[in-house]
Amino acid sequence: MVSRTRLASAVRALRAELAGGPGAELRGEIRELAELLAAREKRRDAIQDPVAQELLSALPDAAAMVEARDRIRVANASFDALAAGARAAGQRVLEVTRSAELAGAVRNAREGTATRLEVELQRRSYQADVAPLPGDAVLLLLRDVTDARRAQATRRDFVANASHELRTPIAAIGVAVEALQRGGAADTVQARRVVSLIARNAQRLSRLTQDLLDLSRIESRQWKLDRLPVEVRQLAQQVVELLAGRAAEKSLELLQAVPGEALVRADAHALEHVLVNLADNAIKYTGAGRVTLTAERDDSEWVISVRDTGPGIERHHLPRIFERFYRTDPARSREQGGTGLGLAIVRHLVQAMGGQVGVESGADGSRFWVRLPVA
Repeated sequence: MVSRTRLASAVRALRAELAGGPGAELRGEIRELAELLAAREKRRDAIQDPVAQELLSALPDAAAMVEARDRIRVANASFDALAAGARAAGQRVLEVTRSAELAGAVRNAREGTATRLEVELQRRSYQADVAPLPGDAVLLLLRDVTDARRAQATRRDFVANASHELRTPIAAIGVAVEALQRGGAADTVQARRVVSLIARNAQRLSRLTQDLLDLSRIESRQWKLDRLPVEVRQLAQQVVELLAGRAAEKSLELLQAVPGEALVRADAHALEHVLVNLADNAIKYTGAGRVTLTAERDDSEWVISVRDTGPGIERHHLPRIFERFYRTDPARSREQGGTGLGLAIVRHLVQAMGGQVGVESGADGSRFWVRLPVA
């Protein structure tokens, strides 16, 4: 039981706080009393209009019924989550949403004009539908469209980038074919040069379409992964043997120093794809020195690394290095035959296997690492 003295003291402290004084320190029973009163008011609002409360609660989006003076009469749980104290009933629309545009739409709806608009609330995007109701009331619906907008932007960027990447080799092949049609085939030297150009760009188109297909299969979960124990040393040795010729062409050492006990839970084919991609990238961008595949135990995970002695990657590129079509040096990457999708595929595959991927880089080279659980 709360005594009158304690209650009076709490009231004085709260008044002082609201007047700009220090924060009021309330005893446990006083706080409990405040919570009970708030719960009673919320229940009373629901009892006063149980039909409206039931209807709004059935809606998946944030919804509220606004009465005269723009005060919220009833709201569902999603709308309450936007309010301070997680209770919107009794507050004004502007107090809850901090959006003058939305408050204006509510006033317009009271005059009979329904409105649909998009607003930013608490760093999220919402599609707001504001409609008049009988009895001077207004129905306010807020649909969170943040993820949908991001997905749309991602799709637009993807289509634009893919179109750009496809256009370049297609144009080069078209020019080469025109040269042959104009009589270039009669000149043996020129014909060989043109055919070589066609072959290079055809290979680039093939790599790009294959990477696009791989990325699509991974994102749509059509690339089925079997997460089983995988010996990392054996896989690293296969990668070294596969890319040895490419490393030798650049006089690079390609080594693996993976402990024999390194055993991870992963899909063998996917992990091989990841390591081949990372090692191939390291070979492409390392002018001299070596590329090394290593692995270290870290508690319940193995950290597999691909290290190079190349020029390193500038720091401002690192946060975006795994984005689709992102290149630190577009001209050089295209010259090396890169599609701009390799590291995006690496990230998706590693995440699909329940792991993490990252990069560290400095003046002495770069290190791409993959964390996977111990088998």
